[in-house]
Amino acid sequence: MMDLRLLQTFMSVAAESSFRKAAGKLHCSPSTVTARIKALEDDLGAALFDRSGREASLTGQGLRLLQNAGRLLDLEARTRASLTEDQPSTLELCVRISHSLGIFCLPRILPGFRRSYSDLRITLATSSPHGLTNDLRRGVFDLACILAEPFSAKGLRVEALGRARIVPIISPASPLADRRRIGPEDLAETPLVLTPRIWSARRFVEQAMLDAHVGAGPIVECPSVEIVKRCVMAGLGLSFAPEFSVREEAASGRLIVLEWALGRLEAPVLLVRNERRGHSPEAEAFCAILQDFFRNDPAWKAMEYPAEPKISQNQTT
Repeated sequence: MMDLRLLQTFMSVAAESSFRKAAGKLHCSPSTVTARIKALEDDLGAALFDRSGREASLTGQGLRLLQNAGRLLDLEARTRASLTEDQPSTLELCVRISHSLGIFCLPRILPGFRRSYSDLRITLATSSPHGLTNDLRRGVFDLACILAEPFSAKGLRVEALGRARIVPIISPASPLADRRRIGPEDLAETPLVLTPRIWSARRFVEQAMLDAHVGAGPIVECPSVEIVKRCVMAGLGLSFAPEFSVREEAASGRLIVLEWALGRLEAPVLLVRNERRGHSPEAEAFCAILQDFFRNDPAWKAMEYPAEPKISQNQTT
């Protein structure tokens, strides 16, 4: 019979790609983690990690175990919770969500979800330590809801939930504030305030400026849309942001929203799951509530582009 303590250790090493980091998470010594993994490998008769590099990477057998390990641990947690009424549930749902999407939709969808799953621990993250595709395959996240250019990746199911408008934003004090729309020529030597990746819009904007032989001014990179908005309001430059994330500031006159002269800019909303892992009822319910929100919620429909995005072959991180 498989030792679930060894399985939990295996999941920690797989998530961290490191025996030492897993030991820190599990509050034990690296030698203890090594001994547990060795015991699990001996029990299964298979090497689970390739230890030849700097990271502990999963072997083929390790990947196959990972696909079922989360389901086994979920079943164990459910069994314990069902047998001991006064013992709090240890079930956990880990979701990676884009920062601006989280601010917009989570306050609307979480209250109803929490009423149905009051004992569930929900862990939200806005970044992926090892890259989105790797972390979903490793089981670091159960699912992801992100603003990103559509992609395909082996073992992952990518579903487009909608399309968000991306708009240029500027301070009311900017010389560009009296324009209705702007194009690449208007950005000549204009300082830009951007997140490290502004979804699919950045590629289109940069290519348009290149085609027009226009060079932008200095760039300030910020880690989140909220910081970008503050910097733009302070007059540090122009930016591009999801319309849903700047509607309040535009309505109050703190930001000016412009149109992009070369056509609409957009960022698809993607729901990404590992299609090979067993999904818990909680994860499936969370996916369903996300799908319903982006399909039917009036607050979202008022800001969505109606056409369905095409899935490309590009991968994301």
